[in-house]
This record gives sequence, structure tokens and C-alpha cells, in this order.
Amino acid sequence: MDDQIFRFNVVELLFLVGLVQSIYILVYVAFRTGSVSRVILPIVFFSILSLTFLFGMAESRWQSIIPHYDDIQWMLWVSLAPLSMLLAIKIINITKNPKPFYWAILGLVPIFYVLTKILAQYFGQVSQWYDIIAIFIGAISLLAISANRADLDTLHTRQNGKERFWLIISLVVMNAALMSIHLGLLNELITLGEADLVRALIGISFVYIASTGLFRIFPQTSGVVVKTSKKEDILSIADIETAQKIENLLHTDKVYQEPSYGRTDLANELSISESNLSRIVKLYFDKGVPLLLNELRVEEAKIFLRQTDVDITTISGESGFNSIATFNRVFKEIEGVSPSEFRAKK
Repeated sequence: MDDQIFRFNVVELLFLVGLVQSIYILVYVAFRTGSVSRVILPIVFFSILSLTFLFGMAESRWQSIIPHYDDIQWMLWVSLAPLSMLLAIKIINITKNPKPFYWAILGLVPIFYVLTKILAQYFGQVSQWYDIIAIFIGAISLLAISANRADLDTLHTRQNGKERFWLIISLVVMNAALMSIHLGLLNELITLGEADLVRALIGISFVYIASTGLFRIFPQTSGVVVKTSKKEDILSIADIETAQKIENLLHTDKVYQEPSYGRTDLANELSISESNLSRIVKLYFDKGVPLLLNELRVEEAKIFLRQTDVDITTISGESGFNSIATFNRVFKEIEGVSPSEFRAKK
């Protein structure tokens, strides 16, 4: 057998490392999670990323035997931008899939591929059109993530909020870095070989960050969450489903905006006892029900304080507090400053 099959240059070796890492994440996510609908996006994303690494690793061997090899590579790399956007939105709201509008951005990739071929027939320079389209799709994907800024701002109040936040940031950075590569190619600041090297390094870096983040986010969905050895400190699958319903009520329906809404209302809405609600919230969110509701109210108030000049009394009511005195007290307890002081710093 030709020993060339087993020889790799530095860039191909980096792509091989990325491929192995991506396959490992795919296996982990597929077998450690109980709901297919919850992990379909991570599986799709890392499947495409694996193919991207594979095509990069095998370019010198397959390019001459696979028709339109360069076009396939381009589509794989460009698809990562909308897929990273979809994955980011999924991570923000793990219990819900992104709206069809966001999926439509992924559909732009084949559409613009055809458009690029048409434009190249009339204007030439197909590689430049490739880079322009890649930058455009990447920019739309970043804008779509920013459209979910309100949910991103309150992410720290949810289960594994910190890990989810930094995983989303890494997706944004990866997308921006890939856009920068196309910008460099468009302006002839880097060569294709240099672009492949940077892409490989970006891919490997992201996969490493993603592996640590995803491994913290998805174990809870496999069945139980063990906090201690005590029976009452274990969340069952039914408990986790209840916790996810709580997330939907808080972050989609925003029930906390009702000033009188409290533990009793939330328990009644879920048809469970208040004691069971408190137990689930404590284990899943690592805080009590009143604090969970008040943190979300404060986050809502901070948006008003930053972005508007509405008087503080009005903001208090709009955020879900039943009095200005309670608003001032709770805001200072959570943020360390009064609403007025917070606004003065904006």
C-alpha cells in the first residue's frame, strides 16, 4: 500500500486532530443525552464540522478524484456560520428549537452558491464572490445571535448559565474569525494555505472549548442530576422536565413581570406542590424561588435603566415589583447599588 496515505503535513495533521475531537463530541452527545430533539443541533453542527475537518485533512488525496471538491469545502466552511448561530440560540433556550426564520439563514448557503456561479459567468473571479458571500452570511448569522440579546443577558440566572454563556461567546468568536479569514483572502492579505492553517487552529480551539462546555450542559439531560448521596437531592427525569417548563415560563412567557406572581402561582401553574417546586428550583437553579424571580425582575429593570429614560417608579412596575420600596431594596441586594446609582453609571 502506498505509504503516502499515512503521511500528513502540518495542516493536514491539525485537521486530523480536529476530526478526532469532533467525532468524540458527537459520540458523547449522542449517547449521554435522552432527548433527540434537544441534541439534534449539536449533532448536526459537529457532523458538518467533522466533514469540514475530513475534507481539509484529505484535500491532497481526494481533490483530484471528487468532482467539485473546492465547492464542497466552501459550502462546509460557510455552513458553519449559520449552524453556529442556530446552536447558540439553542444553547440560550435548550428546551426549544430555533424558529424557522433562523433555519432559513442556513438555506441561504446553497442559494448563494448557485448565485455565485451565475455571477462568476458574467463578472469572473469566482473565488472573490465566494469570499463576499461567506462574509455576508457570517454577518447575518452574528446579527441573528444579537437579536437574542435579551435572553443572553439573563442566561446567568439559568442552569449552567455561565458555561452556556461562554460557549455562545466562543461560537461568536469562531464565526467572526472565519469571516476575518475570508476578508483576508478577498483583499489578498493571506494565501489559501495560510487560510487553511488558521482555520484548522480555530476549529481545534473551538472544539476544545466546546467539549468542556457541552459536557457540563448535557449530562443533566441523560436522566438524573446528583447533588449529594441523599435521595431527596436527586432530580428525576420528571423533575428535569418540570424545571425546563419553569425555564419556559420565566424566559418565554416572562411570568415574573406580574407583580403579584410568586411561588404559589408558579406551583399552581405547574400542578405541583410548593415544597416540590422549591426542591426542584433549588437543585436545578441552585437558588430559591423568590431569588430566581427577583433576579429576572432586576435584569429586566437593568435593560430599562440602560436603554431608556423612563422614571424609576414606572420601571419598578414594568419589571414586576409591587412597590418602589421593594424594588430599591431588592435591586441593591442583588446589584450592590441602587437603581439610580446603576443608571448614573450607564
